Amino acid sequence: MQNTDFERETSDLFGHCLQAFHSFGSLNELAEDMRVLSLNAELAAGRAGERGASVRVLTQYTRELVYRLNSTEMRISDLKGQMYGHSVSAIRTLRQKSILERTSRSVQTVADGSETAASALVHVNNAHHLVFEETIVAVTEMVACVNNLSDAAEGVTNVGSQAASISTNIAIEAALSGEFEAEFSQVAHAMQGYVEQLRKMADVAGRTIQNAISLGSNLQQQATSNLGAK
Repeated sequence: MQNTDFERETSDLFGHCLQAFHSFGSLNELAEDMRVLSLNAELAAGRAGERGASVRVLTQYTRELVYRLNSTEMRISDLKGQMYGHSVSAIRTLRQKSILERTSRSVQTVADGSETAASALVHVNNAHHLVFEETIVAVTEMVACVNNLSDAAEGVTNVGSQAASISTNIAIEAALSGEFEAEFSQVAHAMQGYVEQLRKMADVAGRTIQNAISLGSNLQQQATSNLGAK
């Protein structure tokens, strides 16, 4: 793979990751909306007395989900920072590699067969090899971030599934709560709306992450192959 191709695909990998990070941009806000909903639902459950006992338990489960979403958002934010750092490192080493390649060609052009020229070429080629090894490390770290981001996205999907179950159970309890049915049904409906947002968020991010995983794997294979050929 040519250096320009490798640099372009490394930038593409970073671009896919940025799209995935962008997909989770409203996760913190969504978690806060769910937290507020759970508090309001708990107040309504308190007013309902015994008929709101099950709803009160469900709102406590909802706050556990909110905690998980906040933890996931923090993890994603941390991964974004790591990805920026590894991407900058990869691009920097690739540019150093390009400079060393041009230097190597220049040395070969002016080489006069002397020991000094031969020694200079060896040093340049060794430096080139070491810089490319650093590039592989940076790309490997980028791929690790992608895999961790995939795990985080799976966590969001799981929260969405559990929130959907809570929404369904609240709707069932609403039907049995008499005069509080409308209020509890409204909570269930709002929760279902948040579930849909979580699903959409995870689906959009998931597609982008899969593209990044595929591209990252290809980059690693090409880099290892090129390194072995040196």
